[in-house]
Amino acid sequence: MAFKAAAEVLAAIAFAAAACAVASAQGKLGRLVVTGVVPCNTGTLIDVASSSPFPDAKVELRCGGGAVAGATTSQNGSFAMEADVASASAVAALVGACELVVDTPLARCDARLPAAGRLVSDVQQGGQLIGRLLDGALRLAPAGFSFRMA
Repeated sequence: MAFKAAAEVLAAIAFAAAACAVASAQGKLGRLVVTGVVPCNTGTLIDVASSSPFPDAKVELRCGGGAVAGATTSQNGSFAMEADVASASAVAALVGACELVVDTPLARCDARLPAAGRLVSDVQQGGQLIGRLLDGALRLAPAGFSFRMA
């Protein structure tokens, strides 16, 4: 089972590297596209469907500790961000070295919630990886936001 998962990750990395090489030869490196909804809640793996949305929150995609892209949520808590990426960032996203971080205090969406802390989510691939890479975009989504004290 572990071998199969490792083989799938290696195949995805090889395919991402090949896609980046082709895009680079064509003069463009490709894009990371991240879409999702930020909940106004605390807890672990917060259910977006049963939580109020978090409007006007600043969301950052951080890979290896550095900000790659950012967005502000709409009134319904949804966000979309896009970034041109080098192959290293695409590979980092594939192997789980990226996360979404919301530093905006939860007290801004609900005064009963803590003023300190942040929401954090790993990212996951949306849809079929091969189809997503062929259109020049690696599409990602939150795996599930969790509250962390700062």
